Amino acid sequence: MLSMLFTDIPTTLLTCGVGALMLWLTFRRPPGTPPGPGFPLPLLGHLLSIGKDPKKKFREWHKQYGDIFSVYIGNRLVIVMNGYEVLKDAFVKHGDVFSDRPHVFVIDEISNGMGVLGTSGQVWKEQRRFTLSTLRDFGMGKNMLQVKINEESASFLEAIAEMKGQKFDFRDLTHTAVSNIITSVVFGKRFVYGDKFFKELTSRIDENLQSAGATAGLNFIPLARYIPGDPFKFKRTLANLAFFVTNLTKPSAAEHLKDYDESNIGDYVSAYIREIKRKESENIESSINFDNLEKVIGDLFVAGTETTATTIRWAVLLFLKYPEIQEKCFQEIKTNIGQERLPEMSDKLKLPYVEATIAEVQRVANIIPVSVWHSVPYDIQFRGYTFRKGVTIVPNIDSVLMDPEIFKDPERFQPERFLADNGKFVKPDEFIPFFLGKRVCLGESLARMELFLFITALIQRFEFQQPGDEQPPTMEAVPGVTFAPRPFKFIAAPRV
Repeated sequence: MLSMLFTDIPTTLLTCGVGALMLWLTFRRPPGTPPGPGFPLPLLGHLLSIGKDPKKKFREWHKQYGDIFSVYIGNRLVIVMNGYEVLKDAFVKHGDVFSDRPHVFVIDEISNGMGVLGTSGQVWKEQRRFTLSTLRDFGMGKNMLQVKINEESASFLEAIAEMKGQKFDFRDLTHTAVSNIITSVVFGKRFVYGDKFFKELTSRIDENLQSAGATAGLNFIPLARYIPGDPFKFKRTLANLAFFVTNLTKPSAAEHLKDYDESNIGDYVSAYIREIKRKESENIESSINFDNLEKVIGDLFVAGTETTATTIRWAVLLFLKYPEIQEKCFQEIKTNIGQERLPEMSDKLKLPYVEATIAEVQRVANIIPVSVWHSVPYDIQFRGYTFRKGVTIVPNIDSVLMDPEIFKDPERFQPERFLADNGKFVKPDEFIPFFLGKRVCLGESLARMELFLFITALIQRFEFQQPGDEQPPTMEAVPGVTFAPRPFKFIAAPRV
């Protein structure tokens, strides 16, 4: 028995050696790759070190390894890019190279090579170009859009007033109000508050956004999709997407096509159909087609709803924590535009402290600490490192918004940091909550308008108070597509 054991030792050592060599070959950093933390775990890589909230660990590794470092998430090598100068250099100065999306399981399965958010190359360029042009035609970023926003804002304020001073959580209400604006732009209609179908729809969209972190795990361990059940919530995600397409996108597109009138183009879908017909009549090969329309509509809902609704919720939470800032905003509104009418975009110059407060909410809330993943279409050298074709690149927005060299004492909520000595609002180049470059958020212009008009109107109409029987809300976020505040309740006391 003992002799047999010693006889097996070389075989055991050989097996262990081969296994170790395979792990080393799988997880070794190729020559020229940015530095990073030590040997990763099989299958998991550095996931356990990163945890649920990447911000803290990325800050630590940023200090340790520099502005560009690499980690393994699952068996995929990921390059994390930090600091304003590095991000600007890559995504603005070299935006043509750094604007691709990596081919990863979930993105490829959901986008299927269509739409805006998950595509690269010619499809992405054509869809984004048409979408931005069309949205500008419908007033995106212009004062003419404020009519639709203020109409929705008025309904939103009335729904809050109906609470009559009772404590409540306005999460669903906020998401419905903001969703109604993009619904109006895309489909030319809105839903009444409490509509069962729309509530079901927004609930499913929100479920996908909140489970995005779990679902993203399949990007790094694709074989895990075969685990029984739905631990990564991928099947549920696909079911929710199918519900959106089956019950809203397809019927709406069919209705628009049936009632199509080239002389009456009043929303995004009808404009897209007009472009499809133009391409067909001129026999132009294009990605402008009904399949891509379905994907773009979904992309617009994500870009035009989640970030704005989440930021509004953070604003109210911060007003509860800092009532003196809330009151200072109200006094500026009361003095400069009064309480008789809803705010307008032209009021921005009169309300520099309000605008600074909204900017500081975006910075401190930091709802998208890392941007959507990027990639490169071919091997390149950048800042002394090799970026190989198809590598996953994570732009770390948190490294800029929470940089103490740019924003002193970054954890502190201080609107004055966005005010010049003369009291006017100033926006530093490093303020990039919507990211920067060619992949800047598709709905940025709309979101900026919504945030100003909604938040200003909320302060103008209500004083937000902490209920005596509720714990003060925490700044701890719930990770997802955005880092959202944990559920909280408040009292909206009407201003007099």
